[in-house]
Amino acid sequence: MKSALNAGDRKADRFEVIAYELNGITYVPHYRNDSIFVGPGYPLHNQNRYSDVDLQVMGAQPKAMMLWPRGKNGAVSNSNP
Repeated sequence: MKSALNAGDRKADRFEVIAYELNGITYVPHYRNDSIFVGPGYPLHNQNRYSDVDLQVMGAQPKAMMLWPRGKNGAVSNSNP
């Protein structure tokens, strides 16, 4: 059986970004707009979106994570999650 990655393939670049952790749940920047943070299950089971200030006010702690690149100003709404 052949591996999914060929010898010439390389993994996607990842970058250090700030995510937030609150009560054991990690909130990461949305892939289209890095100023909007989303939690597990977004958008299918959870459509909540937060700013970094929202999360900090709730007591979330910042944490560095290595993630794929995020967009800067993409539109994110209930109709375009």
